[in-house]
Amino acid sequence: MKKAARVLMMIAWMAGLACSRQVVAAPGNAEGFAQLKSLVGHWEEQKASQNKSTLDVELTAGGTTLVEKFRMVEQGKPVEMITMYYLDGGQIKLTHYCMAGNQPTMRGSYAPETKTLTFEFENATNLKSANDGHMHHAVYKFIDNDHFRTTWTFQKDQKDAFAEDVIYVRK
Repeated sequence: MKKAARVLMMIAWMAGLACSRQVVAAPGNAEGFAQLKSLVGHWEEQKASQNKSTLDVELTAGGTTLVEKFRMVEQGKPVEMITMYYLDGGQIKLTHYCMAGNQPTMRGSYAPETKTLTFEFENATNLKSANDGHMHHAVYKFIDNDHFRTTWTFQKDQKDAFAEDVIYVRK
């Protein structure tokens, strides 16, 4: 009986150690995620237009996730999308909740020498076929504390259909 109790205590102790492990991001990914965290706040598209887009970036989940809320008015109708940024096993990722009705997940890599974070398509939910339209690639270029550029590429029929290239200004 004592031996069984010791074995159970040892298993419980080992399980506690396993649960307490924290995932540490690779150096470039940690720096890239820190760059994304610097975007917390309200942003507006730099160009002067009637259909100017805005972004609101918030930190949530104990500082482990960023929520980016995209808003604009197109043809008199509001357009809203959400993108979540997070570390997964030390790898920086995003999941984009798109008005196309699917949710692509992309894996990122950060190049500190150019202050550029590049995301490549990994998979998606609600994507019936690889031919269906979806966001497939995203690039963030950190210009300075009050400016950054995003380029999002939409793919359809497994080819780039268009890219949205926007410079945002902190407000």
